[in-house]
Amino acid sequence: MPVRFGFLLFCFAVLQVGSPAFVRGESSDSREVFFEKHVRPLLVKHCLECHGPKKQQAGLRLDGRKFLMEGNENGPAVVAGKPDDSRLMDVVKYVEGDIQMPPAGKLAAEDVAALEKWIQSGAYWPESDKVPGTDSKAEDSNAWKKHWAFQPIQGPALPEVIRPNWVKTPVDHFILDQLEEHDLQPAPEADRATWLRRVTFDLTGLPPTLVEVQSFLADDSATAWANVVDRLLSSPRYGERWGRYWLDVARYADTKGY
Repeated sequence: MPVRFGFLLFCFAVLQVGSPAFVRGESSDSREVFFEKHVRPLLVKHCLECHGPKKQQAGLRLDGRKFLMEGNENGPAVVAGKPDDSRLMDVVKYVEGDIQMPPAGKLAAEDVAALEKWIQSGAYWPESDKVPGTDSKAEDSNAWKKHWAFQPIQGPALPEVIRPNWVKTPVDHFILDQLEEHDLQPAPEADRATWLRRVTFDLTGLPPTLVEVQSFLADDSATAWANVVDRLLSSPRYGERWGRYWLDVARYADTKGY
């Protein structure tokens, strides 16, 4: 019985040694790190301007594993596990009498070695990459133009309201329209001191000072309210209060900042 069990262990070990993962001696994680650190930057810097999604000189595209394996009329650009049979290696090594790429100058020896190692280990390419042209639906390169952020600014018609005398700005038309639609009445207009307190808290998160209250109450000009708003918007306190909300919208985080 022990002899049989030992024989099974031996067979299992042989199978493991012969497996592709064992031969490569690398996990998918380590191959991804190598690809992102050494291979993708080379392709982006030296190849994709002429052989990417927008332009494919000589019918060759190099921004996805599918395209590398298909190559062009001269055959595949990459043969996984066989750098000597890979057209890409021939051109980057500047083989005499052959096409030499990149045309601006030969890659550094360590860059050529990185490509060779990458191909030898199976030409790993992240499966999570979405390769244009492989989906059943043709990718629309102008799809981004349909996003609302890139649409021309439109001037919507102002809705008609029952109490136009309440309206002071175009925005008030829309506010009052919704109030009237729900059979609601606008709240009574706040007195000047209350208004100043509200707008100061809204924009800076702080109450107005006594001097600011006295100055506003003494200002009888038609621009008194606008002057207060302009002053608050130009205050550093405004940025300090609202900056964190803007950063939230931009999805800013210091997760990897320290």
